[in-house]
Amino acid sequence: MVFRKACRIAAWLRALCGLGMVSLCLAAPGIAIGEEPRLSQEVHEQLVAVQELIQNEQHQQALTQLQTLAADTSLSPYETALVRQTLGYAHAGLEQYDQAVRAFQQCLAGGALAPDNTQIVRYNLAQMLMSAERYEEGARTLETWLANEENPRPQARVFLAQAYIELKRYARAEQSIQQAIDATTTFHEAWYQMLIVVQIEQEKFSQAASALQQLLGQYPQKKTYWQQLSQLYSQEERHKRAVATLAMAYKLGLLNEREAVQVVQYYLHLGMPYKAANLLMDGLEKKVVQDVETNRELLVTCWLHARESQRALDVLEQFAARAQTGKIDLRRAEILAQLERWQEVATTVSEGLRKGGLTNTGKAFMLLGVAEYRSGNLDESRTAFTKATSHRASAKQARQWLRLIEQETAKQQ
Repeated sequence: MVFRKACRIAAWLRALCGLGMVSLCLAAPGIAIGEEPRLSQEVHEQLVAVQELIQNEQHQQALTQLQTLAADTSLSPYETALVRQTLGYAHAGLEQYDQAVRAFQQCLAGGALAPDNTQIVRYNLAQMLMSAERYEEGARTLETWLANEENPRPQARVFLAQAYIELKRYARAEQSIQQAIDATTTFHEAWYQMLIVVQIEQEKFSQAASALQQLLGQYPQKKTYWQQLSQLYSQEERHKRAVATLAMAYKLGLLNEREAVQVVQYYLHLGMPYKAANLLMDGLEKKVVQDVETNRELLVTCWLHARESQRALDVLEQFAARAQTGKIDLRRAEILAQLERWQEVATTVSEGLRKGGLTNTGKAFMLLGVAEYRSGNLDESRTAFTKATSHRASAKQARQWLRLIEQETAKQQ
């Protein structure tokens, strides 16, 4: 996982100056700190002055003073260690990570610090190694820190998990994050996000879904989590649960028009037209979905798949009343023809032809001709089929019907 540079620098420097500098402030001349030796008055004052420069983000001035101090061959091993520790902070402030790493490593190599301060520097070193993208060394250093820490902070395990993620050691990352989560009663959204990432990388989709459910328990208004959970269910081919998850997001008012329509289409794809129709109707009523021809046509499709022809006709009738062309009337007529309601077919097609604007007028005349024929109106049927012959797409079929009508007429005579 790539850290955002500005955030990580600010956070790490807070940790560095907040942890490491405390020991300097306490290390007053003539006072022993744990098992650490004494610090001379002169060195103490210089380090305190440098600390103030670092806290004021005057890192270059701090670095210059520290380099002068480090050149003093009269420093004790303990004083040298503190100077190198502080050099690490100054280099970190200047984003000179490799130099900061070198300073912290030299600080630890002398073995002059007490165990507590050694742990502080070791943690700082791990941070700088990570910042320098030396993840293998960073992970190893942090593992050592954890092994020597009696009550490690949960955040440190998350930090280690970040290194493991960079190294693509997802199982170890998962273990570290889970340990961090188990070690605190505070809910950390970012930790669960990391946990989900490493579980997905291991194709542990069920576990990732469980973690997402916990996130949704805390943040039910975050649409992204509903969508991610649905995708995980789809990955496991649990499609009904996937679409139900998206439907819940819709009920919470989280989906836009495009997303709501996708849920409708998902329901249709799964052979659940009633649910598709009800969600779309709700969307139309609440104006989440626009009342336009494409969405009305989708609703008609839903009802037809549900074998609710009359409800499909009702939708088209409402829409046809305000339509400027006859396309909707022709669609209604096609459904009425499937129901063999021929008189209504003839009336509806005639209305569509009156309005005009049809993309396939020949088809309309064909449908009108069939309706009139089925109703026993041979003359009206002949007129409609004759008009259909003037349209290339319907001409051949219309002439066949005309021959049939002539045969019927001859028989009647």
